[in-house]
Amino acid sequence: MSKRVAKVISTELLDNKDAKWINLVKITYEDENGQVRTWEAMKRPTRPKASAVDAVQMIAVIQKPTDPELLLEKQFRAPAGKIAIEFPAGLVDEGETPEQAALRELREETGYVGEVVPDRGGARPILFSSPASSSSSTFLIHLSINPDKEENQNPKPQLEDGEFIECFWVPLSNLYAECRKLESQGFAIDGKVGVFAEGLEMSKIWPVA
Repeated sequence: MSKRVAKVISTELLDNKDAKWINLVKITYEDENGQVRTWEAMKRPTRPKASAVDAVQMIAVIQKPTDPELLLEKQFRAPAGKIAIEFPAGLVDEGETPEQAALRELREETGYVGEVVPDRGGARPILFSSPASSSSSTFLIHLSINPDKEENQNPKPQLEDGEFIECFWVPLSNLYAECRKLESQGFAIDGKVGVFAEGLEMSKIWPVA
């Protein structure tokens, strides 16, 4: 039996009172000249009060004898109408730190057990995914995956109903080429993955001492 392909059936306007994950808001602000202006944007109503960000994205790496490899996911994303290539990611829940959220989401989505790599710059920077249209923010959290751990020998994801995620590994040295190949095959490349790949490629063209 062939695998069914997810597809968009219809799109319609949604009233905020019926929205669970995202709200449309009107922002009133004052510009540099003192003129009052308005702006339409999206806002997540789910951010915990004690959290600086809405979500976490995980750069999960496993060290192989030949080259470190990056863990990525394939997941259908209805707004794009395509299967997207993404980092493992998820929303921060009430009562947990971003690091705890990263480890939990990694285990749930991929089955792997990771270890947080301390940020070398101190406090992690808050990243805005699309600041012109959304206040949604995230931390990029680096995780190391030990292949010798028993849980990582045969990882078993704990997916929620409606989640269909395929995990795969890509050598970091080949990420840029792999993204270009996947995009040519019809996959949507998540912007954060694409920018990360571009950065790796730029470091080959313009090496930084």
